[in-house]
Formats: sequence, C-alpha cells, structure tokens
Amino acid sequence: MIKIGVNETMTGWGAAYGDMTWKGIQLAHEQKPEVLGKKIELVLLDNKSDKSETALAAQRLVEVEKVVAVIGVNSSSMSMAQNEVLDKAKIPSIATAATNPLVTQGKPYAFRAAFIDPFQGDAAAKFAVEELKAKTAVLLVDIALDYPVGLANYFRSSFIKYTGNEKSVLGYFSFQTGDRDFTAQLTQIKSLNPDIIFAPDEYAELGAILQQAKQLGITAQFLAGDSADVPELLQIAGPNAEGFMYTAQFHPDAYTHPEAKQFVEAFRAKYGIDPETFSVTGYDAYLILRDAIERAGSVDPEKIREALVSTAFVGARGMIKFDKDHNAIVGVPVIEIKNGKKTFRYLVEPGQ
Repeated sequence: MIKIGVNETMTGWGAAYGDMTWKGIQLAHEQKPEVLGKKIELVLLDNKSDKSETALAAQRLVEVEKVVAVIGVNSSSMSMAQNEVLDKAKIPSIATAATNPLVTQGKPYAFRAAFIDPFQGDAAAKFAVEELKAKTAVLLVDIALDYPVGLANYFRSSFIKYTGNEKSVLGYFSFQTGDRDFTAQLTQIKSLNPDIIFAPDEYAELGAILQQAKQLGITAQFLAGDSADVPELLQIAGPNAEGFMYTAQFHPDAYTHPEAKQFVEAFRAKYGIDPETFSVTGYDAYLILRDAIERAGSVDPEKIREALVSTAFVGARGMIKFDKDHNAIVGVPVIEIKNGKKTFRYLVEPGQ
C-alpha cells in the first residue's frame, strides 16, 4: 500500500472548493488506483479552511500517516501554511488550484497543478482591454486573503500596461471574508462609472456582490478570477450573474484532445455535473503525482520530487510541464455566464 495525503478545505468557507477538488481526485484514483504494482491509499484530512488547521493536518500526514506525498491545498493561504511543514519534512506536495506565486517560491518540495496569478492577472487584463475594449477599471478586493490581493495587483499592473494609461485604474475598494453588505463600496464604484469591475474574490462574497450591483443599477462589466468557478456562485447570484466573466483553469469546450474528452465524459457520468477549475486541478494533480512515482520507480520522497521536476504529462488540460518554480504551464480559459450557463469565450495560451 502506498499512502498519499490529501489536505483539503472540506468544511468552512472553502468547502465548495474542497468538495469539487476531492471529486476530481477521487475520479483520477478510480481510474488509476495502483502504481508500482501496489494499491494507492488516499488519506483525506479536512483543514476546515483554516491556516493553523492546515499546518496541523500536514504535520499529521507526515508524522502519523507516513505519506510519501501530499495533494492540496486549493487555497493559496493554506498551501503556504502547509508547505512550511512539508518542505522541512522533505515531503513533496502538489497544490491544486492555489495560484499565488509564493506557494512554491523557495520551496523545493512544493509543486502545483495550476497556472499562477501573474499569468492569470495578465490574461484577464489583456482580455478586458483587447476583447472588451475597456479603458478604465476599478478593483473590489477581499484583503483578508492572499489570493484576491495578489491577483488584483497583477491585474492592475497589466491593465495599466495594456491601456498605456497610468490613471486607467480608477479606484481600489476593499472588504473582508465573511462580509455580505457591499452597498457602500458599490455606490462609490457606480459614481466612477468604470468599464470593468475586477473582483477576484471567493464565490460567496462574489455572488452577493453581483446581486447587489444589479440592484444598484450598475452596468459595468464584472470580471473575476478562477475562484468564481464553482456551481455555488450561480446558485447565490442567480440571474444577476448574467454576462459575468471570469478566468478559469478549465472549460470542457476549451480543450478537445482525447484526455480532456475522457475526463469530461467520466466526470459527467459519475457526478452529473460539468468539471471546472477545482475538479480538474485535483484530477490532474493526482495523475501527475502518480506518473512521477511510476517514473521514479520508488516511493522515496526525494526520488518522487526529482521525477516531478521533469514532468511532461498529458492531462485534462493537455501537455503539462513545470517551470523553474514548479508551477504548471497551462492555458487560461475565459468564461462568460450566458443564458444562465457557463460559456467558453477565449483561451489565453502560455506565452501568448
């Protein structure tokens, strides 16, 4: 038996993300349950969407469960907390949808199955300026979390670059996780009349923001990041999400190679819903890690780490390799909510 840890947000504010990530991991495990002639046992620990709990879970996976590697976390803040523990223990990890660059920076045992926010922020800004013809933007940001703060900053610098106007970002408005009344911020934003409102926030807050913006008569285009890509967002926002756009890690129409089609068909058959950002990164993370163990021919964590560095694996998003900081080099699909459904708009390829 080969033990692989899964450190995920199964309860707490990130439960929707953890649930979809675990769905993707489970599907991959069902398809490839063995490696090196041995069964793979997944040890799932719930970090309760809390940084301290995440570090404790990582410690337990290393010291009690004796795992050879860890999959998770989908959150940047929590991945950073986990990787402080795992890096010292020299246990390789592969984060799922965590996109802040600091997750892997300076951490030789940390990898991720996602693109990073400098690329995502640049892709969103490029799309806003070149496709949507936006000339001005404002930022509406949850300042309690690393992910929205980082992504907003990358979007801001790229938006200024693409517009060629230092004053194209008209304002920066903030709130904190758990807030549900955004009337004050949205009223000020309405008075500025921007072309784009970039709100790279978690789905619960974002759903409420979209509702309240419609109630206030705001007509600016909302744009967000991959944290918007869960079914719960549409459940909260309902028809208020119509026309909303965001960057994501995956859309079934963005990738049409055989591995993508097989993933989409299997996911739909098992769960009755479409896969998205969190399920695809969980799915690819498991298969990338299994591939590394197979190529290493060993369950020695150091040999697994060395094999991960040279990854060239065709997953649900095509050929996946890691850059020098162990970040997955993959494209960024842009999605629009059209007639209440997620519609693929555009794919920004790496280096484009």
